[in-house]
Amino acid sequence: MIYKPQRMSSSQKRSKPKKPRTKGKYRNVNKKEVDGIQFRSKLEAHCYRALRDAGILADYEKHKYVLMTGFHYPNVRIEDNGKSGYRDKQTYKVRDITYTPDFVDPGGKWVIECKGFANERFPLKWKMFMEKLKQQGDPPALFVPRNQKQNIETIQAILELVTPTK
Repeated sequence: MIYKPQRMSSSQKRSKPKKPRTKGKYRNVNKKEVDGIQFRSKLEAHCYRALRDAGILADYEKHKYVLMTGFHYPNVRIEDNGKSGYRDKQTYKVRDITYTPDFVDPGGKWVIECKGFANERFPLKWKMFMEKLKQQGDPPALFVPRNQKQNIETIQAILELVTPTK
């Protein structure tokens, strides 16, 4: 028996409510520019200003970590990525999984990832990132502030971390 999907009449097609289109990859994100640097969110801009005002040097989105290297799958791989249709992707390389944290200490003592609203990929990538840092030895302190108050607490913790004890 062959499955044949039922066709919708033109009146049924018109009655479907349309989803509102969102601009860009993420929702509820407003880009902000400070000191000629374009930040992806107001929270990142706030963190940058707090770091700058505290006299803490930081690299913004300059360090890219490869969490898993890409590879070629050796057998048939039929997939639909939503663009080219359901077909064999064997000839295509599975791309690297990479992660770029927001702020990294040039000395390697800490990493900040400003995360107001986490998407569904973040928890998995964050765990992979922590494992990568652990494997490299002497992992840095990690901070994930979700609001401006936590940004300030993060800066205070970093100042305590980098200030030598007498």
